[in-house]
Amino acid sequence: MGGYFSSLSATTGRVADEIECDLRDPERAVQSVIDYPGLDKFQWKVWWVAASGFFTTSYSIFAVNVISPALSYVYQRCANSLVINLTTLTGTMFGMLIFGHLADRYGRKAVYGLELSIVIFATIGMTTASSGHEGSMNVYGWIGFWRALLGIGLGAEYPLSAIIAAEWSSTKSRGRMMAAVFLMQSVGQVAAYALHLAILQGISKSYGLSPEETDYKFASRVIDIVWRTTIGIGAVPALISLFLRRIIPETPHYLVEKGELVNAVAAVGHVLPLDATLQPTDQNDPTDPQPLSERPMSRSRNLRRGKWESIVEYIQGVKEHLAENGRWRALLGVMVTWWIVDLAYYGLGLDNPKIISTIMLSGKPPDQILFTSEAICNIATWRADPAHPNITIYEMLQQDSKRNIMTISSGALPGSIIILLAIDYLPRTTWMGWMFVALAAIFAVNGGTFFVTFETNKYALTVTLYVLAQVIFNLGPNTITFMLPGELFATKYRGTFYGLASASGKLGAITIQLITNFVFYRDTSEEYGRKLAALLLGFCPAMLLGAFITWVWIPEVQNPRGHDDKPERGDNASDNGEVESATFRQKLKLPNRPLADIAQNPGEGQILGMRQNIA
Repeated sequence: MGGYFSSLSATTGRVADEIECDLRDPERAVQSVIDYPGLDKFQWKVWWVAASGFFTTSYSIFAVNVISPALSYVYQRCANSLVINLTTLTGTMFGMLIFGHLADRYGRKAVYGLELSIVIFATIGMTTASSGHEGSMNVYGWIGFWRALLGIGLGAEYPLSAIIAAEWSSTKSRGRMMAAVFLMQSVGQVAAYALHLAILQGISKSYGLSPEETDYKFASRVIDIVWRTTIGIGAVPALISLFLRRIIPETPHYLVEKGELVNAVAAVGHVLPLDATLQPTDQNDPTDPQPLSERPMSRSRNLRRGKWESIVEYIQGVKEHLAENGRWRALLGVMVTWWIVDLAYYGLGLDNPKIISTIMLSGKPPDQILFTSEAICNIATWRADPAHPNITIYEMLQQDSKRNIMTISSGALPGSIIILLAIDYLPRTTWMGWMFVALAAIFAVNGGTFFVTFETNKYALTVTLYVLAQVIFNLGPNTITFMLPGELFATKYRGTFYGLASASGKLGAITIQLITNFVFYRDTSEEYGRKLAALLLGFCPAMLLGAFITWVWIPEVQNPRGHDDKPERGDNASDNGEVESATFRQKLKLPNRPLADIAQNPGEGQILGMRQNIA
């Protein structure tokens, strides 16, 4: 190992700093190199590449909130948003599982970009979906197909972006890097709503469509252009990100795991400063390559085995790995908590024009039936505001975009920004547990007061609590469930386990979509109000369950404050390389545990007292 890594210092004629590392532990050695410069220029490139893809994912998923009424108006047939949501979420779930495992099997870089090719292809396909000549084809069938394919690409983005951000981050900047990637979900949301509003106004003005227009033949043509443009724009950031991803090399952690040490050395060369070299901490013959040569030989033997034997061996390896040190608890913990988070988050944030229009009712609606389930096709489902049964399509689309920004983005975006600024000062797992408790309290109050505020001029209280819930979601569970699976598991299984955790979340989203569409949207106003209040109250015990599981099964990924850790060059070092005394702000930070330490024993020294008995 010493021979391999000593080649890194051959590119410079002087040595100003030495990076201490254990050359007998290749994974920790490459982490030492990545840690040295801190959050450097190359790591910002990694963030930009990962964030641009995740922005595309969020934009494409939440654009459904604003294009569904347009589809229902242009193609007046049975179902639209439910079909789109279910096909997208199902495809997303399979994309997470498939690409998470492929990233472990073939490498992160090998599949990093393939998923965006799928996204671009499916987006273009959806923008060309048609009902054919005089209805010869089912447009929703084509849209469902393209959204399912799109979902596979979108789902793949979760494990790939998260684990690449985690593995290319320095230990100290890992939290900020991953939180900054997830910030793009909130940015993608507000972009979907704001761009749709701008597209609606711009195209309508160009074609002369007024907000009061009721002529279907004229309006449908303009609205058809609007929804296709809104969806098609999602391919632009995907195309940019696809090009940028070719500059990101394979992660050194994965290369070390596969025994490709020469390539790992080349990869870490992207972050090694020209004025640094490696200093072995183990002086007992660090140049002995014998322990390292066994890794590639083991891989060669695996290649000669049959596929079935390899599958059986892999499954057995997973079982043994999870059984050791109670790792199954951490995996099950992140799976269940992500399911709980998405159950409530997508219940309130996906296909939400119906919910928002209902909670903002200031009196009884003119129609007796509030909504009709999209499984029943007897009215125009695009009119989602029961208070305005004669609203035009332009007014409906404009209202949806504005209300989504007001109720979702106004809470989600600040929550994401705050957690990004505070992530290094908070114990992630403990903080997530308390935010689950905070959400339980909000849902209890919101559900209890909804009986009083529903169909009255007091609805502002419900809306305020709704926005506050969005803040807490992104300030805690929504962001942290994205981060933890990328930190808790070993490199060998990180993609697979991340895929399982994130797919569990999308299963929760599918569950709540089925509940809301087949149980809620076919009732009178009074019955719907009671059921919506019951749904909000039902989220309360679900959040408490999430807090309990977090407390019992999910370990911390950070060390206590004051933990003796070697500072990074960019953390508190002067220009001449001398380490300065830590500031008060730096002393408040909770240092991240190295990925190798977490993988070796995720819950070391943390499962105590009652938690030990329960676990």
